[in-house]
Amino acid sequence: MGSMIHLTLGRIQLDWGKNAGFCDHGPLFRPNDLAEIPYYYAADADDKECQHLPLISRSSGFSYRLVTEMKEGFSAPLRVVAERLELLGYTEKYCRREFEELTSMVPSNHDCSFDELKVLLLDADFTQAALGPHLPSENLAEFLAVTALRHIPETVQRLQHESDLHDGEVSGLGAYTVIRLLAGNPTARDLPVTWQFSDVLEGGWVSRDVILTPVAQGRRFLLVTEGSSDVQVIKHALHLLRPDLSDFFDFVDMHDNYPFSGTGNLYNFVRGLISIRIQNNILVLFDNDAEGVFNFERSSRLNTLPNMRIMKLPDRQNFVRFRTLGPTGEQIANINGKAAAIECYLDVSRAPVVRWTSYDQRRDCYQGHLVEKETFSKEFLSQKALVDGYDYSGLENVLDMLLRECISINEENRATALESGSF
Repeated sequence: MGSMIHLTLGRIQLDWGKNAGFCDHGPLFRPNDLAEIPYYYAADADDKECQHLPLISRSSGFSYRLVTEMKEGFSAPLRVVAERLELLGYTEKYCRREFEELTSMVPSNHDCSFDELKVLLLDADFTQAALGPHLPSENLAEFLAVTALRHIPETVQRLQHESDLHDGEVSGLGAYTVIRLLAGNPTARDLPVTWQFSDVLEGGWVSRDVILTPVAQGRRFLLVTEGSSDVQVIKHALHLLRPDLSDFFDFVDMHDNYPFSGTGNLYNFVRGLISIRIQNNILVLFDNDAEGVFNFERSSRLNTLPNMRIMKLPDRQNFVRFRTLGPTGEQIANINGKAAAIECYLDVSRAPVVRWTSYDQRRDCYQGHLVEKETFSKEFLSQKALVDGYDYSGLENVLDMLLRECISINEENRATALESGSF
């Protein structure tokens, strides 16, 4: 019979493979999602050793008993997997394109559009998703028609028609599309998505290193900043605020001999990356101060690569009226584009002040820096977990901006693959 490998939502089968023929779903999971999870096997209904197990009868007349074994596999809540899929480029926009592409490749017997299926998945009641060993596994079409949407009778016949046409599956809905769309369903978002790979390992069809490999380099992101302090803060912010996505990011060495300190050097580095047509996904982040904005603007005018994003730290409303010190004394001024380095995005609620240091003729404004910025940075970097009362909103703004650009890069990569027929 061979060795089987399954991707499931609860006990609902989303994808399967056999022996060496399967999709690699490893990137959907974090390294710490490896755990002992239940595997289910069908035993003959008359097997004497399994007589204590409930008898399961299918509509086809086949009866069996379900044997449960605990083995190694990946398991994570659907909401976490959906977030990782978004970062991998499986946005709703891409899922729609993939659905339309798939349905255009088969006879036009589809009763549901993408928008209709989206509504059905959001309205479906997944509280009855088969999770226990006494329940049979189901494919998605069967589950929706028989259980999750039986409160909407007019949909049942349409889904059963789809199931009959396409061997039990909802046509045009890939496993990743299902997961992405169900992220908005409150009855499904905490269900476990599992990847049951142990049998193909035990069968010798694939090595353990292949299954447990980190996210592939082509899907990761290298963040390059003006100095090591930016990297330290952003890396720590990812671990605290976006721990489910932090393994997608790499950073230039932030310790001794940091190679790209200074905005001028970073601008030249960007030019170098473009000239060699670097294949990695690159995020270049400038400070939101006078020097950083100048180099951000001239870097943005370069003929950048599709896998590269040039950014600066975002403007913030609470930077518009900020206490500053300069030759004319204390004033309230807008520090956006003039003095907002990464430390300003930390919790600086204790009467922060920016000191103006030099005049930038290129932008006709003063350059400044946050007084006691090292103190604010050390306080944040010492946090082992989220601290009640600490204002993380500035860091949330920065991470949201970075993630939007990352999603854009991988979404474009997915769209290119779809157009080439290699999705």
